[in-house]
Amino acid sequence: MLKSITIALNQINNRVADLIGNSALISRHCKEQQNYDLILFPEMSISGYPCQDLWHRHHFVNQSWQQIQQIQSFIGSNSCVMVGSPQLNGNKVYNSIALIDNQQIKKVFNKKSLPNTGVFHEKRHFTPANTISYFSLQGFYFAVLICEDFWQKSNWLLLAEQDVDAVIVLNSSPYSFEKQNKRQNLAKNLVEILKKPLIYLNQVGGEDGLVFDGNSFVFDGEGNKILQMSSFACDFAVIKLDNNGKITIDKHPAGKYIECNLANQYTATVLATRDYVAKKNFTKVVIGLSGGIDSALVANIAVDALGSNNVSAIALPTNFNSSQSFIDAKNCADNLNISLQTINIEPIFQQFLSSLKQQNLSQLATENLQARIRGNILMSISNSTGALLLSTGNKSELACGYTTLYGDMCGAFNPIYDFYKTTVYKLATWRNANNCPISDFIVVNAIPNNIINKEPTAELRPNQKDSDSLPPYPVLDAILHELIEQKKSPQQIKGFDEQLVRKVAQMLCNSEFKRKQASTGTKVSEAAFNLDWIYPTKIFWQ
Repeated sequence: MLKSITIALNQINNRVADLIGNSALISRHCKEQQNYDLILFPEMSISGYPCQDLWHRHHFVNQSWQQIQQIQSFIGSNSCVMVGSPQLNGNKVYNSIALIDNQQIKKVFNKKSLPNTGVFHEKRHFTPANTISYFSLQGFYFAVLICEDFWQKSNWLLLAEQDVDAVIVLNSSPYSFEKQNKRQNLAKNLVEILKKPLIYLNQVGGEDGLVFDGNSFVFDGEGNKILQMSSFACDFAVIKLDNNGKITIDKHPAGKYIECNLANQYTATVLATRDYVAKKNFTKVVIGLSGGIDSALVANIAVDALGSNNVSAIALPTNFNSSQSFIDAKNCADNLNISLQTINIEPIFQQFLSSLKQQNLSQLATENLQARIRGNILMSISNSTGALLLSTGNKSELACGYTTLYGDMCGAFNPIYDFYKTTVYKLATWRNANNCPISDFIVVNAIPNNIINKEPTAELRPNQKDSDSLPPYPVLDAILHELIEQKKSPQQIKGFDEQLVRKVAQMLCNSEFKRKQASTGTKVSEAAFNLDWIYPTKIFWQ
């Protein structure tokens, strides 16, 4: 006799440590989905992810687990729910999934494989389970993997020993470049071994520098992807599994799946910016708009994230800033439909120089003074208006120290801090030709072509160009990528002038103290500063 079971997938955007709010969100979904047999939520859906050392506080862990009691009353008597939370057992804390059946916790699954690389420090927080978990429901037998359990192939051997009907993978897996391809390739490999369907559910949303992309999916037992959920947006789907192993889509509103790499990166930073601002209880942002490519791209990201009404820009010229730069900034602001206020800082700059004339300021200090005046003014406006200041430095500049402490580094969040300069140009060009999938701002060509085409300059002295201090960005970024992402020593990098490679490596080493004081931003790589890049203040490479 043919039997089937319906499974609801909830790709939700929760908030770290908002136990009551997350519980209410989950409860609403449970109440609306009482007609489905099994209702799934992502890893740590009650506490949010990552809670970092909040997981060390037993009262927090207990309060998170207690929220399950609140959720139970919203679950239909014929539904079973899987929801993630930390769990305290004795003095040990586990990364757990509660299986709620007939409005009671019938089983608890604990994560077996704890990641301890990059942004993950789960061995610091949790005790691992000894084995993979399984459960039966209405005659169907399921394996349960919690995020990293899926990535460790040693666990696949344990799965192969069991005759399961499907594998359920519940995740809080953040976005990074090419991550989705890696997930799906791994899933397909596992399905090819087990010959069983695989259900992969991920959370969505920004948390500080991390951004979770959703992108949940389902493979049938033959390795075909039958369901692809939205990228960087909440989503809901229902699938049906029968006892012959056939799995089909029962319900899925049209989602937005993003395949283009540039579109993924751009959308990631829009969501990260939106959620950073909202989850810190801000509504508006302010940006220093110079007429350069970095601030123009950040302004476009901010408008896509928050809407034009919630973004304001300030131009802060001195006599070193060309009239064309102001025209470019004004055109960009007009295209984005944001206000642009101009504050001429030349009188303030001259007053500082006059007050410091006995100090014999160096040329570098004189240049940086302008950036620090701008930083002070922008921070004062931020304090006065309650608008969050966004920083606009790119990864190339942060890597080489081509930044000013307490100047252009001022800001609470930096949407482009993990993008190299060459990628900044690519993203600007992409956005000029395409709309952001998760934005209501439907305008292209907002960044003037002159901003994209002109040679980059900080305009802190006459006729200054970035190339006066740095190699051409395509060369610089290629070297930096090998030093940072590929973790190569200068001696291992080939195809470039050896002296130039050593110079770039030395700049990278010497500016670590600056990066320690930089704001966080959107992580898109596996080597994001402040998140994946953990080095002492002084780095020596032989």
